[in-house]
Parts: sequence; C-alpha cells; structure tokens
Amino acid sequence: MKRWLPFLLLAAASLQGAAAAPPPPPAPTPEPYFARLAAEFKPIGTARFIGGTDEAETLAGFQAGGGVEKFFPSADQAPSLILGEVAAVEGQPFTKSRQLTVAAKPKVYWDAQFRLPSRAAAKKGESLLLVFWARGKKAPQIVDDGAGAALQAYVRARIGNLPKNRASNFYDCKMLTEKWERHYIKTGPLPQDFPAGTLELVGMVGHKEQAVEIGGLAWMAFPEGAALDQMPKRSWDYAGRAPDAPWRREAQRRIESCRKGPLAIEVVDAAGKPVPGAAVAVRMKQHAFHFGTAISVAAFAGKQRGMTPEDVASYKEISSRHYNAIVLENELKWTYFEGGRQDGWRETKGCLQFYHGQGKRIRGHVLVWPTVHRLPKALKEKVTAEPGRLGEMVRNHIIEEVSAFKPWIHDWDVTNETDVNRDFMDTLGPEAMAGWYRTARAAAPEAMLTFNEPAFGPAGMEIGSFPERLLTSQCRGWVDYLIQQGAPLDALGAQAHGAPVGKEFAGKTGPEGLWAYFDHLAERYGKKLQYTELDVAIGDSTDPDQLAYQADLLRDSMTVAFAHPAFIAITQWGFWEGAHHAPSAALWTRDWQLKPNGKAYLDLVFKQWWTKADLTTSAEGRCTLRAFYGDYEIRATAGGKEQTVTCRFAPGTAAPVRLRLD
Repeated sequence: MKRWLPFLLLAAASLQGAAAAPPPPPAPTPEPYFARLAAEFKPIGTARFIGGTDEAETLAGFQAGGGVEKFFPSADQAPSLILGEVAAVEGQPFTKSRQLTVAAKPKVYWDAQFRLPSRAAAKKGESLLLVFWARGKKAPQIVDDGAGAALQAYVRARIGNLPKNRASNFYDCKMLTEKWERHYIKTGPLPQDFPAGTLELVGMVGHKEQAVEIGGLAWMAFPEGAALDQMPKRSWDYAGRAPDAPWRREAQRRIESCRKGPLAIEVVDAAGKPVPGAAVAVRMKQHAFHFGTAISVAAFAGKQRGMTPEDVASYKEISSRHYNAIVLENELKWTYFEGGRQDGWRETKGCLQFYHGQGKRIRGHVLVWPTVHRLPKALKEKVTAEPGRLGEMVRNHIIEEVSAFKPWIHDWDVTNETDVNRDFMDTLGPEAMAGWYRTARAAAPEAMLTFNEPAFGPAGMEIGSFPERLLTSQCRGWVDYLIQQGAPLDALGAQAHGAPVGKEFAGKTGPEGLWAYFDHLAERYGKKLQYTELDVAIGDSTDPDQLAYQADLLRDSMTVAFAHPAFIAITQWGFWEGAHHAPSAALWTRDWQLKPNGKAYLDLVFKQWWTKADLTTSAEGRCTLRAFYGDYEIRATAGGKEQTVTCRFAPGTAAPVRLRLD
C-alpha cells in the first residue's frame, strides 16, 4: 500500500486541482437583434452567423475600395467611398448602422464599393441569407434621372467555378429612399465548401453622388436540407403590372397606330377585271420590327461545354425560327477579333453567313469598347509602352473590322458602355469619339451606327462618361456632343439588363414614365431607339412567383417599347440556358423546355402582334385589313385558279397588292 500512496496522493491532487479550475468561457451569445433574427428564420433551419457574431462586429468588417483590379486606391488618389463609423440607431428593430458616402461620382460605379468577407466557413449544401436595412439620399444631379439613391449588392465567390464568380443575383439594384427599408440577398445551396474569407458581400454605390446608410446587417448560413421555401420573398410587383392597368389600353392604341396600317389587296382575272368572292389568305412571315437575340458562336459551332449534336441543331433551329435579328455575343469584340485572325475568323464568318442567308438583320457588337482593360493583351502592352499610338490603333481597327464583316453587318455598335469605360477618351480627348463614328461611316456607308450604353436613363443613354466640366444646358452629355460635332449617329441603344419597366423617370413611374423619357429622347435628338441587351434575371428559377414576375416584366418591357414609334428593335441577350451569361434569364431551359418568359415572348410576337387572316374579295375584287408591318405571303383562289405572291408591307404603302388569276 505504501508503494501506491504517492501515486494516489498525486491523483487526488490532480482531481482537487481540476475541481478548482475555473470553467471554460461560455460560447458567445448572439445579441438580442441577432437572436430575434435566428428565431424569426427558425422555420428555414438553424442559422449560423458567418459575417460577424453581432451587429457591431459585422458592420466593422466593411472594407472600402474600388474595382477588382484596384481594390485599394493609390496614395495620390482620393478614395471614391468614405466609410463612416459604426453608429447607434434608435427607434428601429436594429441598433447599429454605418454610412457610406460617395462625394464624387467615380469613373465606374464599382469603383465605389464596400466588401464584407465572411468570417466563418460556409459548407457545401448550405444556403445563405443576408438581411439588412438601408436608406439613402442622393446629391443634386446635373441631369436628373428621377430615381433616388442606389445600392447594387451581391455575394461573390473568390474560389470555385460559379458563373461570373457570383453566388447570388447580380442585377438586383435596390432603389433607396430616405426611409429605412428591409432588404434581402439569398443564395441556393452552395456547390462547394467556402473557407472563411472566400465569400464576400459586395456593395456597389458609385452610381451617383450619394449617401447610403446600412444597418441591421446579418449574414446567415442555413444547413443542407433547409426549408428554402420559407426564405423571405420580396414583392415582385412593379408599377403598372396589374392586368387592368390603364397604360395597357394606351399601349394598344399606340401599337395600332404606329405598328399597323391598311393592307389593301386586289384580285383580278387574266383580262385585268375584278374577281369578286375570291378567297384570300394573308400570312405574315416576318416582322418589320427587329426582334433579336444574342448568339454564341461557340454554341453555334457546338463547342459550348456539354453540348450534344441535338443541342446544336436545336440552337440553330430555335434562334432561326423565333428571331428575325441577331447579334454575336462576343466574337466581334476586339479581343475576339484578334484571336480569330489566324484562321480568318472562320467560325465567326460561318455563323454570320448562316443567319444572313436566312434574311436576319445582324448587329455588330462592338467596334470601340473604350478601356484599356478590354484590349487584346498584346495591344494592351503596346499601348502601355506607347500611349501616343492609341488613336491610330483604334482608327485602324475600326476600318479593318468593318471591312472584314461588311457583307453581313447592317448595324454597328460604334461605342459601348462609355458610362463605365472612358480610358480612351481620357487619353485622346472627347473629340476622338466623334472621329470613331466618322471612320465607321466611311468604312460602312450603309450601316446604322449606334451609341450603346449599359444604363437606362439619362446617365447612360445621354451622358455616358462625358466630362462634367463640359456639361452645360446646351450639352447634356455624349449624345449632344456627338450631334454638335456632326458625328454620324443613327440610334441610341440601352442594354436594359433587368428591364426598365417599373423604374421612375421625371416624377412618373412605370410605362407612362418610360414613354415620357422616350418622347424626350426622340424629340431632342431625332434618333432611333433600341433595346440592345434586354433580359430579366431572377434569383430562383424554381420559384413560381419569380417566374411569373420575369414573364410579366419581359412582356411589359417589350410592350412599352413596341408601342413607341421611335423604337426599331428589341434584342434579348441570349435565349438558351445552356449558353447564357445569366442562365436564369433564359427563355428555354438547358433541356429545351419553354419557360413562362419564353411563352410570354412567343405570345406577343407571334400571336398578339402577328397578322393571319382569311378574307373574301368584294364586288370590286378588293379586300382590306389592318396588318402589322412586315413580310407577307398572300394567296388568292377563285374558280379553280390560284396565285401566291410575297411582298413587304411598310409604312406609307398605298398601292394594293395585286394578284392575277390567269
């Protein structure tokens, strides 16, 4: 026993010490606001807070900077975004907020942004929900778009292969008022594990000079198998969505006036005498208005990842059958142009020849994307070494590209996204842009030349990145300047990603506001208008509410444009989920099922706005109907005799279409 006593005493001492040691500190308890959120969203699942354990810690994690390649401004560059301190808030469900101030609008809106990296890991299969409150006030604008402050926020993945590195919808730009409102950003199940710091909330606020305040920000992760149907849903309504909204009657009246006319038909016999009682079948074949889509040459050539020969056939067949105009999504951009030089742009030309042979109108996108970052790598290095050669390089490129594709291109985007790309103008001066239009006109005298912008409204369609020091009441921006310089500009293009219906312009909301703005553009500039990249992306393609919203918004955006006489084209930026920059915006699913937005498109273009009629000639051998402008096949039959003719019915057509039954 004596031999074991030291060990027993030592063990007893150890037990006594263990009993006397203080207990480990308790796990941090979420503050009341976070606790309330956890309880509120408990029906989804058990939430983990991965952006911070409380309001103060989460808001303190904000980092301010510019775009991806220049996150932190250089020492001699004034920051585009000023972050205020975390401050107390009273009278709201939350207790902390942080103000973001854009004192001077940056060159590009993403050069004023904040980022909030995840503080904890997110696991494969988890779904994310970010809840925050926001309000904002804009500074007086030189040219006012009628909208308030703006915040465009999304979740970005810094690792993995998510499309565009986006884990959530990128196009949901939130229009803010001076009143606190609650907002959400959410994702579906994550495709992989994301260690701490590899997901980040990105908020872009450089759309205008403004002050934006964010409070009550919480970043939650819910486990795999969470009840995603319990996720909060935003209101998917917009101004004018109601089926009986008064603007719809006005739209119908306008369409009847500007898109249709009296199509007269005359049937005669071999002697030229009228044939009464002849049966006349009027069949529309193609609209005069341009309903277009973006085409991927990779998909057309069957080189898109995962495509089968059947997919290639469906891609060609559907794009040919349902659209009368196309634009190549990428292959006419300068980088792709240089890349295709070695084989003489074989695949690009083959694609253009195919659609041109089917009578499609083809738009060229784009001659000058005026930023060094969009140049081919070799040319970027050359310009960096010899900036004085930039002007010559741009002129030569315009001439070469227009000449290479001249047989097929009817319409060129001469410039693109000057609102967020202006390196070339900063280097060469504003007069350089007018020169690009003159060069394009000289190289392609018959082509329509378009000024294409990303933003819908004055900031994009009129101003772009025009130097503010030159803005006056007589020169509102690039379009005024180009016209004053005598540049051959034919059309103004708005990309319209997300669709513009529902936004506010000049104190008017919805379609009426858009018509007022279209009237202003047409009267001030006298140019044609077109949507060049229309699409409506949504966050969840399985949500019936979002699918219905998407279909209605596409339908109404098209209707408002089609009802204005200045519009000549509506081009969607893709149609198939298997080859689309924003797959949720596609009209056909990956396996070629037509979605609700696709049904809305086909119903408008090929039913409501389509002419098909069976008539009988009068005693004078004539019949008349109001028909949509476009290409027609007309057949007349009487007494066992028949004739079929094709014709183009255009505004101002007065002479009747004559069919002779020999």
